[in-house]
Amino acid sequence: MNVAEAVMAKETELKLAIPLRAQELIRQHPILRQAKSYDKTLLQNTYFDTPDLVLNRAKVALRIRKSGERYIQTLKTQGKGNGGLHQRGEWEWVLKQNKLDLSLIDPDLWPNAIDPAYLQKHLAPVFETNFTRDRWLLDVSFEDSRAEVELACDNGHAIANKQRDPISEIELELVSGDAELIFKIAHDLSAQIPLMISNISKAQRGFRLSHPVAAGLAPRKPAPPTSWLTLVQLAQFELDQFIAAKDQLNFDHQWSRLTTMSQSLFQIRWCLYQLHGLSEQSTLRPPAVMTYKLRMLNYGFENLAAIENQQQAWQRLKNCPDKLRQAADFMVLNEQYQKLILEPWVGETLLEITQLLYLFAKEPKAKAVKSTDDVFHNLLVAVKLPSHPTDRHQWLQQSPAILRLSRWISYHDLDQTGLGTKALQKDCLLLINKAAELRGLMAEEWTIRNELPEAQQPALLKRTEEDQYQKVLELGRIALSFNSLQDNLRHY
Repeated sequence: MNVAEAVMAKETELKLAIPLRAQELIRQHPILRQAKSYDKTLLQNTYFDTPDLVLNRAKVALRIRKSGERYIQTLKTQGKGNGGLHQRGEWEWVLKQNKLDLSLIDPDLWPNAIDPAYLQKHLAPVFETNFTRDRWLLDVSFEDSRAEVELACDNGHAIANKQRDPISEIELELVSGDAELIFKIAHDLSAQIPLMISNISKAQRGFRLSHPVAAGLAPRKPAPPTSWLTLVQLAQFELDQFIAAKDQLNFDHQWSRLTTMSQSLFQIRWCLYQLHGLSEQSTLRPPAVMTYKLRMLNYGFENLAAIENQQQAWQRLKNCPDKLRQAADFMVLNEQYQKLILEPWVGETLLEITQLLYLFAKEPKAKAVKSTDDVFHNLLVAVKLPSHPTDRHQWLQQSPAILRLSRWISYHDLDQTGLGTKALQKDCLLLINKAAELRGLMAEEWTIRNELPEAQQPALLKRTEEDQYQKVLELGRIALSFNSLQDNLRHY
């Protein structure tokens, strides 16, 4: 076989995570009545890279897949994403044996930084992804649109360093026709099945086990929001951050990620509000029902983050009463998290946001974003720190305004901002973190007053009230610096 015989495809796909126990619901779903064909295959994949991860750094994946009795060599490039739909280049070659053959790959397919001769000497297996794939080919139509879409349901593991990471996901890949019908299928499925948008690839799962630092799970920060499109990309970045944090939380159970998820949902709401104001067409405005569900989801994750804050608070106590410990126990937190995340409306809401951003990205005629200096000024003056530092509730009430300001600063290149803005960002992050710690102590106080016997309350209340007082004093000291910077920058 020569290079010309390579099979090249441009993938357009949407990936959805599905709980393993819900996979049977897919097989029973009415949408499969539209299937033109079905097959089930065991796919065994070996991914290759050099010891210094040349391919990974170039955002290229190279694997050999065993499907039945065939061996298929595949090269994938990074491609691009648009509102949750991912497009990337993919080239395949059928091999005679289970051995890489780089001579089949046109040198022009490699990124410029890659030396094929170096690869030939140093490529070696890095990890495996082995899974069973149920695959249906669907013929879908809606109004005047038609499409052929492959629905694949994968169940298996990524394997590296004697560790396993479960794979349970659905891929909707466009074969031909209108790409927007992928969303229709996803909506039909998510109405009955707890599905969740997922951006993590099987290769990233493998690297997460073999080379965690190189897994590339954090989304790339977009350009500063100076136009309609960059504001859409900013909303997509926040959605990607939420999804990445969710995937990582499922993997490592670091509950502090709940704060990241809550903050990203909050920022998505802000971005959609800004886009609503810029849109000249009512059809491009976020639906009221979706906006309401997003707000409820944000509140749900704020509550979960508050429980995690409370858990951090009681860890400082040497003799923590069982009632207090149970109120913030990780088992309770996990139970509440799973209960929320497995609600079908949650995945459906995130899917609706994904589709809306996909439509927004295709609309080039909306109004321009007003001056970034004006946006910064408005966000700056919106922060009104308490004049009396001991007013605990006002610190919590100002957290959203501080977060909006901090996020706006983070969207820009800090190396190109003034020293005042850098110092302001430092104060913002300190205020956000200290306010979260205060929230945990206040939640602890509520539990003491409402859950513990009166005999146990006095000593614990005295301790938590003293700790809260110290916390608001810390906030007050940070506020002195923030207020000075705020005043200077406001008149700059």
